[in-house]
Amino acid sequence: MAEHDRPGEGELEEMARRDRQLASDAAHDAEVERPAAAGAPDHPHPDIAAADHLRARDDVRTFDRQQSLAHDSAQAAEALSATAEQLQANRERIEQIRQEAHARTGEVDALAGDARDLREQTQQAAQQVRNVELPDVDR
Repeated sequence: MAEHDRPGEGELEEMARRDRQLASDAAHDAEVERPAAAGAPDHPHPDIAAADHLRARDDVRTFDRQQSLAHDSAQAAEALSATAEQLQANRERIEQIRQEAHARTGEVDALAGDARDLREQTQQAAQQVRNVELPDVDR
């Protein structure tokens, strides 16, 4: 997903809030329909009452599914929001580590240069020692 296609933190929070409201509305609507779905007549004519009963049962199932889907969607939006926060924290930490590694690389390069200088100085000192003529001392 391209950076510009990703929902922002506010959008995810708004999605979660809206989905929680949809879940609440569906739960309320289901509760309104439960008496008729359970068989409580809400019309004096038996055919209409029977049709209302069937419709109410179907509505309750639909509202329950809507509530479940809205709840799942809200959880997904909240999880995406938390993941986005974690990714941003990881991105910042990776940048910090990259900068520290860059600084360490400079330090290692400087130490390597010091080691080369020391080796060269040691070789020069060794050459000077080899070039020293020892006096001939008789005992």
